Amino acid sequence: MTQQPLPDSLTFEEALARLEQIITRLEEGSLTLEDSVALFEQGQRLAAFCQDALDSAELRVRELTELD
Repeated sequence: MTQQPLPDSLTFEEALARLEQIITRLEEGSLTLEDSVALFEQGQRLAAFCQDALDSAELRVRELTELD
């Protein structure tokens, strides 16, 4: 499995869905070690992407609520 960059157009919902798929595949335990590590790495990138999106949304909400 080759490491693929995350697409620029990736949404939070798409990243979360892909992360859930990766978790399911890893939990099945039928992958080779190499494929498991590659999927884990992709999952780490997706998790970081999701966390960044959540952090940005939280910041926006805080900024909006401070305006009131």
